[in-house]
Amino acid sequence: MNYAAKGCERTPTTFGGLSRSELMSRVRSAGNLSTEIKLATLLRNHRLSGWRRRSSLPGKPDFVWSQARVAVFVDGCFWHGHNCGRNLKPITNEGYWDYKIQKNIARDKRVTRELRNKGWAVLRIWECRLEKDPERCLRRIDSKVRNERVQGSAS
Repeated sequence: MNYAAKGCERTPTTFGGLSRSELMSRVRSAGNLSTEIKLATLLRNHRLSGWRRRSSLPGKPDFVWSQARVAVFVDGCFWHGHNCGRNLKPITNEGYWDYKIQKNIARDKRVTRELRNKGWAVLRIWECRLEKDPERCLRRIDSKVRNERVQGSAS
């Protein structure tokens, strides 16, 4: 079922009578404390340098190491459809949310493919993994950046 065509985005919610579209427009896409801000703090604390935020690359990666051509996305488990067992499946309007999340998953795959075709290494870090094992996430990023820098200088 095409939920966008059915007008679900204009359906009133229980949040002060806001439409779904109005409510969703208030959700921050950048600066999320449990994902991007947390990783930025970890990168600084562990002295991993060379990254920038707010890139204009396709998909707008959360962190970019331009010289190494590494793009890192920190994906929230709910919004990006991670099946991590955190029981994030909504109870109300389930069809709408399934549709929305499936579109996000398809977009993530398309953006990853586009960046890789342009010569970028892409890492996706899940919110739950960042919470459970931040050191492992940092090691993955550091390893990828170092590896890409070595490969880049060899060519």
